Amino acid sequence: MIAGVNVLDKQPQRSTIPELAGRRRVAVTGGGTAGHVTSALAIMAAYQAGFEAEVYFIGCQGGFETRLIPAGGFELHIIPGAPYARQNVFGKVHSLEALIRGTLAARRLLKARRTDLVIGLGGYASLGAVLGAKTLGIPLVIHEANVFPGLANRMIGSLTDCVFLGWEQAGAAFRSSKTVVTGNPIRPAMADLANPLREKGERVALRRILVTGGSAGSPFLNNNVPILLARVRDLGVPITVRHQTGEGETERVSREYQRLEVDARIDAFIVDMAAAYLEADFVITAAGALTLAELAMFGLPALLVPLAAAAMGHQVANAKVYAEQAGGAWVAEHDWDTEGLARRVAKTLGEFDVLNTQGQRLREMARPNAARILVEECEALLAGAHRMGSK
Repeated sequence: MIAGVNVLDKQPQRSTIPELAGRRRVAVTGGGTAGHVTSALAIMAAYQAGFEAEVYFIGCQGGFETRLIPAGGFELHIIPGAPYARQNVFGKVHSLEALIRGTLAARRLLKARRTDLVIGLGGYASLGAVLGAKTLGIPLVIHEANVFPGLANRMIGSLTDCVFLGWEQAGAAFRSSKTVVTGNPIRPAMADLANPLREKGERVALRRILVTGGSAGSPFLNNNVPILLARVRDLGVPITVRHQTGEGETERVSREYQRLEVDARIDAFIVDMAAAYLEADFVITAAGALTLAELAMFGLPALLVPLAAAAMGHQVANAKVYAEQAGGAWVAEHDWDTEGLARRVAKTLGEFDVLNTQGQRLREMARPNAARILVEECEALLAGAHRMGSK
């Protein structure tokens, strides 16, 4: 176990829903990407805010959970696990062996902690814990953040008591009687900072551009966006840029912006994304599910460039649905056209009314209470299971 802050020291408020009150022992599991972990933090915070609960996280070594969960003040337990998709035969054998060891480790942990509920967020890092929960008869729910569900959640969907969805369209992959659309959980602190009255048109003429390829960065955006934004500037739009590159790319991307004489701040990873969103007027980004939920929360128009390397092309599905609902733009990596996109971005940035209209539409899409709704649905499930068991 990597030590975090014991959640029992935080004295969460007791639920105001009488039949749902009472101490719970809840394990949240997933990991690998910052998106999974950030959603987990939102759910764990919601459980603390409304219910007396012991909440802890189960993940695997090497993912963002090893940094972000302890930093968020929660316990982190590491079990064996390894990716399966896109591995060669030796990698697949290793993944299956790690899954067996991870399931056994999770069983021991879940029994020792007398866990009442397991919430899976997908990814290979969740499989050991969710299978351990299933073999122990512990109530099990999952949350699917993407329009096209990931392999892990598709595999275990039929085993769960409930499937929570970030997007209604994802329900096609699961039994409809099990699905509840909650949206994608956003951390309360971030939701509180998203000012619904903010208008882009009241800001100075200098347009602030945020570029992010997600927690791991996007090599495509790192290679192509500096040239795009230099062209936007040449079309008469004054800009300043903040660009999250992922590890190992900051110096190269910084040199490229300097060569192009574009004012830019470069980060490998932005810890305080809320501040970055508040500073931005427009975003060029990959199409991770959590990023899209955050953009809606902050009312930030964007050009979406889904990662071509994302598993099963799930970011393309995210981008299509999001752009259709938001009235925004997306482009596949293989369709990138610097000149055409530069003119489109420059036109959007130059029209304050367009930015404000898009921002309002995005805020109407936002689901700021997704984590709270998910937790209350979990408590209703547990209360129902208790009543059934007492008959």
